[in-house]
Amino acid sequence: MPAKFAPKPRCPLRPDDYCSLCVPGANGPQDCGLVYLVMSDPEAREIYAKKRRERQARLRAEKAVRKQDKAG
Repeated sequence: MPAKFAPKPRCPLRPDDYCSLCVPGANGPQDCGLVYLVMSDPEAREIYAKKRRERQARLRAEKAVRKQDKAG
């Protein structure tokens, strides 16, 4: 049975957004030149990793606050 909808890939550089195909010729993050450049540059990749860790920590903290609000 064919899928009813195609999944929308998320942009790894902007995790809150879907891939908008902002790079001409890209079909998604897997062949995006910008993603390739960031991931192949050690300094840019470290900045990306730091921002990603900060975002994950913020999301975990927000989730904990929501959970406390529900319980309290």
